[in-house]
Amino acid sequence: MNRHGLLLLQAVGALSILAYPAVLIANIMSIAAPGHNFRRSLLLVLLSFYPLVWIVLDVFAWRAMARGATRVAFGLSSIPTLACLLVVGIYVFSWIGFLFGAAGIGKGDLQVKTYPSTNLLLDSISRVAQNTQAESGPSGAVEQALRDIEANPTLVNVSTPADGSPLNVALGELSISLDGTINGEIQLQQDGIRLVRALVAHGGHLNKDEATDLRKTWVLRRALFEGPVSTATENPLVWRIVTHQSGDSILFHPLTDKLPPRRDGPARFLLKEDEVPLLNRATRLHGTPLYAALLDNAINVCSVIINAGGRLSAEEEHDPAAMAALQEVFEREADLRIVYSGAPKLR
Repeated sequence: MNRHGLLLLQAVGALSILAYPAVLIANIMSIAAPGHNFRRSLLLVLLSFYPLVWIVLDVFAWRAMARGATRVAFGLSSIPTLACLLVVGIYVFSWIGFLFGAAGIGKGDLQVKTYPSTNLLLDSISRVAQNTQAESGPSGAVEQALRDIEANPTLVNVSTPADGSPLNVALGELSISLDGTINGEIQLQQDGIRLVRALVAHGGHLNKDEATDLRKTWVLRRALFEGPVSTATENPLVWRIVTHQSGDSILFHPLTDKLPPRRDGPARFLLKEDEVPLLNRATRLHGTPLYAALLDNAINVCSVIINAGGRLSAEEEHDPAAMAALQEVFEREADLRIVYSGAPKLR
């Protein structure tokens, strides 16, 4: 009777060997993937030999049975069986949790699964957008993100290779046109702006690479901007640049669009006579005409402005993003560098 019971127990444990080919392939791919340290790779190597371990345990179990040590024999043979049942239990439990979540059963409404990064603020901010896509009504994700920012001020500038800084992630959820119009569902955009302002209030800033992206830094300026956009009255020339003369503005995404659409076109940008005095007049949101042209990546407009004597303001010349954009223009139009260096500086 004991021998039959031992055979049955070992047969159940041997079922785990049926999945061995898939386990072996998964282990090899995990070991070859970047980011795995020696300790984790060693664990996967050892796991790849589990069928041999099961065989050794079964051999020792039969030897123990031959000596009359029945309990030892069943104990040794129980290890593969328990491991097999544990894996099945985890698999079943994960599917039950998934089905309950899909049905909206559990804490709160449907929650979107997120994979943790090395900065909980990044996860918290990303969860705001994901919950917005999954839920039809307002969620507490925004308030939770604000609490996380308040409770973790040391993480506001911790970047990851995949997502960048928390401020970069928060800016990526905003939809802003070049003329300063905030698009989309107003409450969602206002929530995004609240996150941006909370990060800045706690010392958050873009990392070194992000700070050289002119559009990111301008979207940040727009998110922090108070009051109505009055560029049209502050400097009509700047307003003409950012609205492309027809009032149509370019909608761009600060993270996914490498460059905004070019507006060179067949029609050359012409400076009007009454606009010459406006060449170096800065606006609060869109800066100087040259800054606005750089923001639009309108090389032909930059050329006209620089040749007419326009330049960046002193503040803009200390902006790494504006200077990086200007250097790109100089690389494409080398003659403009000479003209710009001879233009009178703003006071």
